[in-house]
Amino acid sequence: MRSFTNLQTDLLRTFVTVVDLRNFTETGKALGRTQPAISLQIKRLEEVAGVKLLSHKRKKIELTADGQTLLDYAREMLRLNDRAVAKLQRAKLLGTLRIGLPIDYSIEYFQKIIGEFSHANPQVLMDIRCNRSRDLLAALHADDLDLAISITDRMPAPHVSLYWSERPVWACGRDHRINPDTPVKIIAHPDGCFYRKRMVDALNVEGRDWHVSFESPGISALQKAVLDGMGVTALTKKTLLPGMRILSPKEGFPKLANIHVGLFYKHIKMSDAALKLIEQISDGVSAFQSPTHARAK
Repeated sequence: MRSFTNLQTDLLRTFVTVVDLRNFTETGKALGRTQPAISLQIKRLEEVAGVKLLSHKRKKIELTADGQTLLDYAREMLRLNDRAVAKLQRAKLLGTLRIGLPIDYSIEYFQKIIGEFSHANPQVLMDIRCNRSRDLLAALHADDLDLAISITDRMPAPHVSLYWSERPVWACGRDHRINPDTPVKIIAHPDGCFYRKRMVDALNVEGRDWHVSFESPGISALQKAVLDGMGVTALTKKTLLPGMRILSPKEGFPKLANIHVGLFYKHIKMSDAALKLIEQISDGVSAFQSPTHARAK
């Protein structure tokens, strides 16, 4: 009879946490264990898997090729484990949830899910903060948020639960005319924005001059500037408004690189309420996207 290898979730959780924190001592603090215990768990996982998962180079913890392969599956297994726990949880949901939503992405759908959760669970206090994606992720990493929906430049990324990709499009006002002999007027979020980088990179490759004519951190202000004819910008199709039109490569606007949107949280920090909300958001995302499940925590 064929024998099966079982990868225990507690060992996988330790492995994923070590990868994210890149430090055995910090992992021990996060999981409530000693540094030697963390080392033993990693050794045990390597024995069960039959491969070397981590290497130490110049005092830095690095993934081996086999470790990278297992990491993808480990995130998925932990995500499914945590969602199953959330579905089966019968305990009363209490506490405060600190949630980050991006001002540089369409969030109406997620606000609806969070609102429905709040009405169904009035005993859970909601602390919702809207900010730029990179600031939300910084707050999550500093434990100032419990979970966040954010845009990032590449996936997979630390603490991501599930993610999906969208290709932004060039947009301008319906009657806006492009003068090929003058710099392209860009409407953009402040420097550091992923949409902005994609616009600038695409125009630079084409050798076209550009100028930022309008800048704002909020997407609604950018939409208004587009409708007012102040220039062009990059939007997802969800954020296009009546009165806008999409610019094509024939008009000198090449295709833009994808952006990546994800649900981020630290699995070791999750309360029952947070797990339940995460489960509902995950179900909601599956309903309108075909997300890449990033083997999340």
